Amino acid sequence: MSVMDKARELGKEIRNTAEYKELERATGNVKEDHDAHKMIQDIQELQQQMQFAQQSGVEPSQEQIDQFNDIKSKMDSNLTIQSYAKAQNNFSEFMQSINNAIGEGISPEADVN
Repeated sequence: MSVMDKARELGKEIRNTAEYKELERATGNVKEDHDAHKMIQDIQELQQQMQFAQQSGVEPSQEQIDQFNDIKSKMDSNLTIQSYAKAQNNFSEFMQSINNAIGEGISPEADVN
């Protein structure tokens, strides 16, 4: 079995994990919650604008900062977004542990055991 075949097999196994399924569920909930979905879109758009401005050497305006803080405050109190953020964090930590395990397998010390 090639490395790529094993990678695809790993991907299929990851798709069956509780962490992945929870992230899918939370993502679906965000898509169904119009307010949560809009807040996420709005903050992403604002972040892009602010990042572009900073890359161009322009500091974000106070209006942009206030708008960002307002949206962030609303997001922090939205249960759908809180659940989504927790699921994203859990999945990221899970994927980091998988990356660490792969790194251990790549390490020359892995052959010593």
